[in-house]
Amino acid sequence: MAGRARVHRRLRDDPACRPVPPRRPGRLLGPALPRRGCAALLVRALPPAMRIAVVGSGRSVHAIARSVAVAGLGHEVRFVTVGDVLPAPGVEVRTRALPRGPLAAARAARGFLTDLRSFGPALLHLHYAGGKLGTMAALSGVRPLVVTVMGGDVLPEQHAGGLSRLERRATRRILAAADLLLVKSEALRPALEAWGGFAGKCEVVRWGVDPATFHRDVEAAAALRRRLRLSPADRVILSPRPLQPLYNVHLLVEAMPEVVAHVPSAALVITEYNADPGYAARLRQAVAALGLGDRVQFAGAVATRDMPGLHSLAEIEASLPSSDGLPQSLFEAMACGTPVVLGRLTAYREIVTDGESALLADLEPRAVASTMVRLMTDSALRDRLARTGLERVREVGFLPRELQRVDSLYREVVARGAARERPRGRLLDLLGLLLR
Repeated sequence: MAGRARVHRRLRDDPACRPVPPRRPGRLLGPALPRRGCAALLVRALPPAMRIAVVGSGRSVHAIARSVAVAGLGHEVRFVTVGDVLPAPGVEVRTRALPRGPLAAARAARGFLTDLRSFGPALLHLHYAGGKLGTMAALSGVRPLVVTVMGGDVLPEQHAGGLSRLERRATRRILAAADLLLVKSEALRPALEAWGGFAGKCEVVRWGVDPATFHRDVEAAAALRRRLRLSPADRVILSPRPLQPLYNVHLLVEAMPEVVAHVPSAALVITEYNADPGYAARLRQAVAALGLGDRVQFAGAVATRDMPGLHSLAEIEASLPSSDGLPQSLFEAMACGTPVVLGRLTAYREIVTDGESALLADLEPRAVASTMVRLMTDSALRDRLARTGLERVREVGFLPRELQRVDSLYREVVARGAARERPRGRLLDLLGLLLR
């Protein structure tokens, strides 16, 4: 049934999470329940805890991880979406099958809205200012509305064909409806201003990483080396970004012949998260044509739980998209003590300094190759970048501290109340939802 929600709760004896607290009247949940078996350095919110509804893609690692982190503060979190959902310990998940056909879509929409409104949340947090989920969240009437801008929602150049007129209107309407906008990078403020002067209600929250989860893990790295059938001598270059044209993974493949000429044991490991099938096929063809069959490995979609080990396995990492907000993988690599090669994007300069905490390279194969060779043949440089990167991520990407800031922003927006909305345009919102 497309409109019927599936409710997922973690088992009571699951050591990775606490049970969702029982609902109490008046939206006040009382003291947070203790979490057992968690080494994370998360600090609990001061009472009263709140009910927080979250909308986002259930396949988004970031939306799920942030929801879990907020629940870890003691808040009661309900994640409402459609389709498959990644594991979300400590979070109540309401989902339904992706609808096929208008009748199924109407049922799914009704169930979606019911799941949001019946929860009686203190606020609604939407991850990604666009898409049908975003429009549904904005139309739900649940306020205050906090929106996390992810990058691709407000940077049209990240979409191969750009954004359609209806998609642009939907994003603009969501940004206008939001009472608070959260971005990971100062570099996104100009984009928000260009969308209609929305930078004024924007706060920078980088989220970052929990060092209890992301740290150097030699044992996990060794296990992954065996699983990926890498030899003990292989020196791993990791590409951790989605396997899509935007992320320019082909530059790494094209750079590998020169890298291998200087470092014969270099091995490129490419993750296949959200892989574009056509792009992945072209990369495999390029690997074969360049004679790199034993020097390049496609590792599939690596589970989130394995990422600390994968970062620890890598001697260096490379992230070379044409456009970006501020990647979580950068914080993860730095927290695991892995030096990173990056493109020369503005957002990166907020976090790293070229030659001190990362190396920056132009987006062309020779420049990428020479930068990677320089890093792989200079152990003192690698050690310095790893040390400085670790210090830097503790300064600007420390999740426990960022969560306290999110909690304070939640309380401020709830105390302030939602801005009065004009009902104009909702009919067009619904029409756009049907036509997209």
